[in-house]
Amino acid sequence: MEINRPKAKLSQREQELLKCATAGLTDSAIALKLGISLATVGTYWARVRMKMGPYSRTELVAITLQTTQQTALEALRRENEQLLRELQLKVAAGTSSWYYDLLENAPDAMILVSADGTITYANTAATEMFGYEKNELHGKDLLNLVPQRFREHHTEHRMAYMEDPQRRQMGEHLETPAIRSDGTEFIIRAALSAIDSPTGMIVACAIRAV
Repeated sequence: MEINRPKAKLSQREQELLKCATAGLTDSAIALKLGISLATVGTYWARVRMKMGPYSRTELVAITLQTTQQTALEALRRENEQLLRELQLKVAAGTSSWYYDLLENAPDAMILVSADGTITYANTAATEMFGYEKNELHGKDLLNLVPQRFREHHTEHRMAYMEDPQRRQMGEHLETPAIRSDGTEFIIRAALSAIDSPTGMIVACAIRAV
């Protein structure tokens, strides 16, 4: 579904309505939570439709979720780009252990992956997110973090990206299934960037749980 930006700014109450709806609340539950009548909830929906378009309730919720996800992804992408610039400066300067200090203190889970899909570094936030001990991810195949049913597809995308990372903008993922060490699955959003290092191309992955 194509995202439609509101024609006019939503009021605080209208934003609260959408927030409750995206959390799965029914109109009756929304009325109770916001302390308003069910009829007033209907009035707010009508106002939202005037501003966002003549969509159904389900479509409005989907548009809101997608917009929220893309906004969060854009913020993650900007942070990853800044980190990438700093990493490239470290590489150009020939600094030893060029990624440890930056990645360990990054606000997000960060993983570095070599061209063959091997994890060369994962910061503490990443190991905790995926349920591993410190340094346990180092040397593992990235596919260990991907559910079995998606691994073949993931490998194809990774190889295509590595062939021409400048042309193929891989890495803007709104919702990607991932798997923890105990086998439980969860959803992440990720921003990926390619880095030329002394040991070959490295992909820096900034990851957040959805």
